Amino acid sequence: MSADSQAGQEQPASLWTFEFAALCAISVLAFSNISIFYGFYGHLTQIGIPPAWRGPLLALEPLTAFVLRPFLGRYLTLGNGVRFMGAGFCLLTLSLVSYPFATAIPTLAVVRLVHGAGFAVTIGGLMGVLMAVLPREKSAQGFGLFSVTILVPYALMPFFVELLLPHVANAAEVYALAAPLMVPALLLVALLRKRVREKARGLPREHLERPEWSEVRQSLAQPGVLLLVTANLCFVAAQSIVFFFMRDFAVSLGAGNPGMFFTCANTAVITLRVAGGPLLDRLDKGRVLFWSFLGLAALVPLFVHAGLPVVLFGMAVLYGIGMAMSMPLLNSSMLHISLPRLRVFNANLLMLAVDAGFFAGPFLGGMLMAAGWTHTGLFDVGGALMLAAGLCMLPVARQMRRTAQEPADQP
Repeated sequence: MSADSQAGQEQPASLWTFEFAALCAISVLAFSNISIFYGFYGHLTQIGIPPAWRGPLLALEPLTAFVLRPFLGRYLTLGNGVRFMGAGFCLLTLSLVSYPFATAIPTLAVVRLVHGAGFAVTIGGLMGVLMAVLPREKSAQGFGLFSVTILVPYALMPFFVELLLPHVANAAEVYALAAPLMVPALLLVALLRKRVREKARGLPREHLERPEWSEVRQSLAQPGVLLLVTANLCFVAAQSIVFFFMRDFAVSLGAGNPGMFFTCANTAVITLRVAGGPLLDRLDKGRVLFWSFLGLAALVPLFVHAGLPVVLFGMAVLYGIGMAMSMPLLNSSMLHISLPRLRVFNANLLMLAVDAGFFAGPFLGGMLMAAGWTHTGLFDVGGALMLAAGLCMLPVARQMRRTAQEPADQP
């Protein structure tokens, strides 16, 4: 009986189910269409878009996702998450093939709106299904492995884009070349649909229903939830400033392939998350996040003092080390403090913060550059945002330590 009980406990702790592997592959393909836009600011400059419009057009895609996310969170469940992914990939394909034809502000705005809607719907469905299939006792490790699938495109795609750019008219043609990657994604979604439907049948009915507004308000009243969302917002805003404005800075230092910054940073992140995955669930999550954000707050403003590309790429490795624990520990923390019926909703709150951060970072950066600021000022702003994220984690860390001690005190 003891052996049977142990086996029953081990089974739900398995990470490498078909559903998890399929979601990881879908994530790689979904984020491949976002990671190629690291040079979009330069593309807008190349095609003659006025400086005052470059920041808003950069930010329009994440702004669209930000506006849609609260509505998606209310309607997403495990039962319909796969359908959301399929619809999202269709919109992503449409937007990618449209970029070469978007050369004026109005057409670019429409394409960015469609792109943002497609990405929001895709990732909303993806995260909804992921939160349901991950075993809670291995959530940090699961999020750590899943986050690698987000980072792989950011590590590889900028490097390959730089190799393609000399052979095309402009970056828009590279964006269109990414559209075929959506086809295997749609095939995986089709394979996943039946498996998720079967899994949904075995769950309590209340886990498949939309949360009531009273439950949503109850969730938002939890200080830990709002602080995690705020920390994620500040963190992503700082990260997006580095992402969208690093290319031009690296070129100014004489970097032959500025995409190497992202390759170095994300290789460090991937290495640490894969190697340290089994340890993630044993860490003091709040405390590790605080020190990671604090280190990044000190590092980001120092980029402007690199002087040489090789030094900047070395700093990129340190940046990756600081970033390594962020996404898995933030998501795992949210899962642990959320009620079961609100996990999908709260996961989308974190994604809402991602959308807001990817809007705020490039919008603010574009406005500051148009006002005559330099990369020194931009990276100082990024460091300040990282510091704010760290300060948000202090009370969350205390709350999670108290929660972790409660079961141990009970007989």
